[in-house]
Amino acid sequence: MSDINPEQAYWFEKKKQAKKLKMEARRRLVSMPLTITSLMDALTIILIFLLKSYGSDPININQKEGEMLLPKSVSMTNMAYAVDIVLSASTILVRNTAVVNVKNGKVDANSKRDGPDGFFIDPLFKKLKDEAKKLKAAEKQGGQPFKGDAILAVHKGTPYRLLAEVLYTANQAEFKTYTFAIVKTRD
Repeated sequence: MSDINPEQAYWFEKKKQAKKLKMEARRRLVSMPLTITSLMDALTIILIFLLKSYGSDPININQKEGEMLLPKSVSMTNMAYAVDIVLSASTILVRNTAVVNVKNGKVDANSKRDGPDGFFIDPLFKKLKDEAKKLKAAEKQGGQPFKGDAILAVHKGTPYRLLAEVLYTANQAEFKTYTFAIVKTRD
């Protein structure tokens, strides 16, 4: 046998100890059970965040030049449980359903209870009253309380008279709190 000098013996022993430690570490990893508790916590938090953010954008309004353009603002409001009313240049919609036509910024006199000078728009009132009934029924079944909130998306060229007629009719149908939809801008 050849003679091993003390320095070689020292390094040989160090290598042997390192190899032994590696083997023990591998054995510990193999025998350790997989725990997914923290992963489930993280996934639950992400799920809750997604569900909350899904309800924060209640309406989607398609803007078209000349037909539907919203004014611009820098403020932000969340009304996830409000009924959306859209006043475009040619139609009044409630929850994306056309209710009454608009021509030259006016509703046809036949659609008003009191004729051309009246403020009460019959088809709009009927649709909003139906929406109020649905929201109240949902409240009785454990849903959000009915507060009479409405979001109005109004074409920027809409005459004030038409807006006043819509607000008056909505108020008669128990919608008393209004938020106007706008395009959010920076500065």
